[in-house]
Amino acid sequence: MRRHTHTRHNLRGAAVYLACAALAALAVACSAGYQGRVLAINDALAQNDPAQALLLADQALAQAEARGDEEDDDPLQSDVPLLLLERATLLQANGDHEGAVRDFAAADQTLEVLDLSASDSADVGKYLFSDDATLYQAPPHEKLLLNTLAMISWLCLDDLEGARVEARRLAVLQKYLQDAAPEERSLFGLGSWIAGFSFEMSGQLDEALNFYLEAWRSHGFDAAKEPIARLANATGRRDDDIDAIQQELGTLPALPDDHGTLLVVVQTGRAPFKVAERVPIGAFTTLQVSDSRYNLTPEERERANQAALEGALKWINFPALVDPDDLYQHIEVRLDGRDPGEPAVRLDVAAATRAAWAEDQPRLMISALTRMLTRALAGNVTQALTSSAVKGSTGNKAGGNIAGLLLGLAVEGALAAQDTPDTRSWNSLPSDIRVFRLSLPPGQHTLSLTASQPGKTRRAQKVDVPPGGFAVLNLRLLR
Repeated sequence: MRRHTHTRHNLRGAAVYLACAALAALAVACSAGYQGRVLAINDALAQNDPAQALLLADQALAQAEARGDEEDDDPLQSDVPLLLLERATLLQANGDHEGAVRDFAAADQTLEVLDLSASDSADVGKYLFSDDATLYQAPPHEKLLLNTLAMISWLCLDDLEGARVEARRLAVLQKYLQDAAPEERSLFGLGSWIAGFSFEMSGQLDEALNFYLEAWRSHGFDAAKEPIARLANATGRRDDDIDAIQQELGTLPALPDDHGTLLVVVQTGRAPFKVAERVPIGAFTTLQVSDSRYNLTPEERERANQAALEGALKWINFPALVDPDDLYQHIEVRLDGRDPGEPAVRLDVAAATRAAWAEDQPRLMISALTRMLTRALAGNVTQALTSSAVKGSTGNKAGGNIAGLLLGLAVEGALAAQDTPDTRSWNSLPSDIRVFRLSLPPGQHTLSLTASQPGKTRRAQKVDVPPGGFAVLNLRLLR
C-alpha cells in the first residue's frame, strides 16, 4: 500500500514539476524575441528620451554585429538590418542626417520585402516562428518608408544627388509592388511626392513630373496638382490626367523669382509595433481565407479540436500589434507666427501599419496553427502522454485526470518554448508624417510646432531660405 502511494506521489510530483516548467516556458515564450531584446530602447522612447534610445540602439547594434559569421542562426545577428533602421530613425530625429543616410543605406542592402503572395503555409509558418533567427523581412509599407525617410535626410543635407538616387530605388520597389502587392499602391503617394520635389529642385523636370503624377494617381494628393500643371507647361507634356488638372486649375500665377521654397517635414509619435500574445486556439480554427494554400483541412480542424480537448493545445503564442501611449491629439504648426495652412501631403503611418497587419493576419494565424499541430500531434504524443499518466495513477481516476492535465500543460509549454513568435517590427517608425511646402521671401524664418497629448510639447527652430533655392527642415516628436 505504501509503495502504491509512493508511486502515485512520484507521478504527481513529476507532473507538477513538468507543469511548473511549462508555465515558465509559456512566460519565457511570451517575453522573449525581439521585443524582449529592445525593451530598454522602447522604454527610452516611451520616456521621450531619443538620446538615451540612440545610445541603447548603438549598444544593441554593436552586440549584434559582434556575432559576425560565427553564429549565423543567432537572433542577435539576424536583428542587424532592423537595428540599423531603428538607429537611422533615431539619428534622423536627433538631426544627424549623415549618420541616418549611412544606416538607411546599410539596412536597405540586406532588407528583403515580405512576400506572402509567393509563399505557402509552411513557408509563412517558418517566417512567423523560426524566426527571429532569420534575417528580418519587412512588410511593404516599412520598405517604402525606408527609402522615403532616407530621401528626407538627403534633402536636409542639401544633397540632391543622394535624394535622386534614393528616389530611383523607391521607383524600382514601387514597380515590383505594383505586381506583387497592388493593394499597397495607396502608400506610394508620400514617397513619390518627395521624389518629385527632389527632381524638381534638381531641374530634372520630366522625372519630377513622373513622380508627381504617381503621387496623384496612387493617392490623389491635391498638392501634386499645381506642380504637375507647372511642370507640364514647362515640358510640354500632355495626357488625360494632365489635361484634366490644367483645366481644373486654369491659369496659374507666376511665382516670384526671388522667392525660395521651404519644405517642412513633421514626424510625430510612434507607429504600432508587435508583441507576443497568447491567443485561444478557437480564434484560429474558425478562420477561412480565399487562398486555399492557407486554409485548414477538415482533418486539421478535427485534430486541433482534439488537441484542445486533451489539454495539449489551448493557446498559441502569436504576434499582436500594440499602440504606444504617445498618440498626439492635436498638432499645430506656425511659420513666423502665422498658420501655414494644411500640409501638402500627409501619411497616417499608424493606420497603414494596422491595415498591413489586418491584411496578413488571417493567413499568418492559419499557418501558425498548422505549424503547431504538426509539432503537437506528431506520433500522437499528447494522447500517449495523457494515457500513460492515467494508467500510472493505478486506477485513481482523479489522480489520473490531474496528471494527464498537467502533462498536457507540459506539452503545451514545451511547444510554446519552441515556437516563440517573431515580434520584430520597426519600433521607432513615426505614427504620422506631414509635409508642408511653402514659397517664402529669402531670409530667416521661424517655425514653431506645438503638439498636444494631452499635455503640450513645443519646439521652435529658425531656418534660412535662400533666394530661388530651397531649404528642408525635419522635426520629430516622439511624444
